[in-house]
Amino acid sequence: MQLRQTTFPEFFEWVQREVGKEIERRIKDEDIKYALEGGKRLRPAMLLLSFKACNGSDENYFKALESAVGVELAHSASLIHDDIMDNDVERRGRPALHVRIGMGPAILIGHKMISMAFQISLNHGMRDAQIFLDAWNDTLVGQLKDIDFTAHLEEIMKGESPEKLIREYFRIIEMKTASLFATACRAGAIEAEADDELIEIMREYGREVGIAYQLADDFVDLMEGKLEEGIILPIIKLYGSVDEEILKKLEEGDLLNEAIKKHVDGLKEIYKEEIRKHIERAREIASSDIIPDSEYKELLKEAPQYIVNAMMKNIGVII
Repeated sequence: MQLRQTTFPEFFEWVQREVGKEIERRIKDEDIKYALEGGKRLRPAMLLLSFKACNGSDENYFKALESAVGVELAHSASLIHDDIMDNDVERRGRPALHVRIGMGPAILIGHKMISMAFQISLNHGMRDAQIFLDAWNDTLVGQLKDIDFTAHLEEIMKGESPEKLIREYFRIIEMKTASLFATACRAGAIEAEADDELIEIMREYGREVGIAYQLADDFVDLMEGKLEEGIILPIIKLYGSVDEEILKKLEEGDLLNEAIKKHVDGLKEIYKEEIRKHIERAREIASSDIIPDSEYKELLKEAPQYIVNAMMKNIGVII
């Protein structure tokens, strides 16, 4: 793709078409196709943007596209399992896969998708395979921490200092979401045959984008009334500490309603401030002299804000 004053939304649309065509060519299983349909394909977009920003050659493009499909397979597999664990019956405006075909078959389809993703990475060499395994392990551990944290929110808040609660919240974000963004950008750089310094720069860039994205996602969930670990950040920022009154409101289910009704402007500013930090950090990294100057470098700078705002548009918040 030859860019001439192209914006990130235009690049994003191009990636969606390219990945869609490759999925159609490669994937024959109808249940896997169903699970992949309707996805934003954001992580593949970050992989291919990283590949282009690192001056990936036309000869290596197909391998990068294969890796992008692998990332989408792994991400969509995790969503299948998330829906089962969370008892969610819809995904992307349609019945969740486990509703459509049953819980057992859906679990196995998710495993099959992970296997396909790993096979792609293995075909690209042991380095790619190890990166995939490391990212998948981080995602699993992060998800397990997330489940435990949400299920025992009251007990954890009662026993931990505010500072430790914030650290644990960001640790979960890094593992369950930012790790896959970082891996996508890292993989794009590797497929472009970038040197180790540039690969590390792209990994760190992806991490910052992933953190900003998950913060936006958690903020949207809170504004829609979902009481999850994302409540930790505004509680500490709004109330300063976790006292008996806070715990009582949490136990009675009033804490989130109070935060939204009484402190909605403060809640918005807390999340906007945190999200801006990571957007700006991603932009700083994208401005590094190590990254070659090109149209794609400019898209690296543009992408974080676009991604976050696309997530938050339904609640009327713009960064």
